[in-house]
Amino acid sequence: MSGNSLAANLWTDADVYISTNLSATLPADANTAFGVDWDLVGLLDGDDGFPESRDEDTDDKYAWGGVLVRTSRSHFKLTKSFTALEDNDVTFSLLWPGSTATKIKVPRPAKVLVAFEVREGTKKRRLITSNYAEITLDGDHGENETDLESATFVATIFPTADGELFDRQTTPILVSISIPTTLSVADGAIGSLTATATYDDASTANVTALASWGTSDAAKAIVSAGFVTGVDPGSATITATYLGQSDTCAVTVT
Repeated sequence: MSGNSLAANLWTDADVYISTNLSATLPADANTAFGVDWDLVGLLDGDDGFPESRDEDTDDKYAWGGVLVRTSRSHFKLTKSFTALEDNDVTFSLLWPGSTATKIKVPRPAKVLVAFEVREGTKKRRLITSNYAEITLDGDHGENETDLESATFVATIFPTADGELFDRQTTPILVSISIPTTLSVADGAIGSLTATATYDDASTANVTALASWGTSDAAKAIVSAGFVTGVDPGSATITATYLGQSDTCAVTVT
């Protein structure tokens, strides 16, 4: 089976961030932390995840003879849900918007910015509302003796005037690594190889220090962190491996 296993996602951690400042500064990229305008919801139910629902009215238009010629689309609505497991100031403000620590009022959802972040190792994806969202309780909420207190919220995502729903931030996915195809080194001398990673956004990075290195014949040449030492005249194949991707170099020891 062909393909890139690094492009298959199994998200192992996640967070939701809320900002009541609709002009809050967005992080510059997926590796930049959220600023002071953003509050963390806290522990989330990973089994529930972030289910997404899309609703849209469609109307098919047919010509004589039953030929479909057009489909009209209107009233698009997107919602994303999450289940919070903490009773903190942020979840209280979502559960009882407009209330105080001592007075509970009829909830009237406020307009907020929402960021959904999922992570797996160094891989990260963020969806940050381009306009705003309104968050309401989805279903029932209560306390009992056997289960963690939790609240499932549904965020209705309001698009911008030109239809944008989210700003999307991701860390790039590794596509391949490469090292020089050949290297000649004298017996007892040291040569060097550089491992370059290429990502799906066409960016590159030097991963020489991060890669795993190996040799096919330690009696001819050995390698450590990209530095190849000639041991005895002959040839060997040096392999660099990084996050499941690898490349080889044919080394000649003179």
